[in-house]
Amino acid sequence: MTPLDEYLNLCAKFADIDIDTARREALAAVKRHDKKPYNPGDTVEMASLETKWYASLAIDPKNPDYSVYADPYYFCETWLCWTKYSKRYLKDIQSSRSMFGKSIVESMVGVGTVLDLGCGSGYTTVELKKIFPKADVYGTNFEGSSQYAMSSYLGNLHAFQMRGNHKGLKADLIFASEYFEHIQTPIEHLIEVLKDCEPKYLLFANTFNSDAIGHFDSYLHLGNTMSGSQAGRAFGATLKAHGYEKVPTQCWNSRPAFWKRSDCNNLLLM
Repeated sequence: MTPLDEYLNLCAKFADIDIDTARREALAAVKRHDKKPYNPGDTVEMASLETKWYASLAIDPKNPDYSVYADPYYFCETWLCWTKYSKRYLKDIQSSRSMFGKSIVESMVGVGTVLDLGCGSGYTTVELKKIFPKADVYGTNFEGSSQYAMSSYLGNLHAFQMRGNHKGLKADLIFASEYFEHIQTPIEHLIEVLKDCEPKYLLFANTFNSDAIGHFDSYLHLGNTMSGSQAGRAFGATLKAHGYEKVPTQCWNSRPAFWKRSDCNNLLLM
């Protein structure tokens, strides 16, 4: 059985999903992402979700149709994010090449709590628990959703915990892969996360400028509209304003970006 089939069989325990249809959708989505030929007829479900999402933004940009996340075929989107992005990020942060002879993981000390923001189906959180076996690891997602149920199931198997949000949780490390672009007010949300969780280290991979289910045409900050590029610049500026420094790495395209709190300089083993 392929990794995709294992994934879809697990998804089917928590959502009313036709595995054959979902397999075609997920494989076509990967081909589309890689700019390879694919059959548009194999993307009916995901294309419908993307159309539904952007149509809702066109009607009322401040009132998007969040029901897209509850659709069973959104599991195909979380597979795409996992297999094309998050899996590679987690591999790269363990590579000795990522920090010039030392891995990003090895360069961090005192990581007793890890928070995976917007953990999707839970695959990233499983891997984070393997990377930091002695840490308390948490994932967040919408409570009551199929994704939350699947992640909770995996949490019971792999010893991590699920939460509806980050509130009240201090975290030494925050991992957020393809997460903040799903928040209409990403800067305010970032500030909230920093104040509530007080992380020492952060690993981010944001894509504010690409179209996808759940992404926004523009973003809001203090009531003002920002483009995706402006949101990306404001994101980095906000981290700096709150006492964080971007650490140089050799990760491809600086993804994930590695940030540390400035008062943790003595904890970062270069």
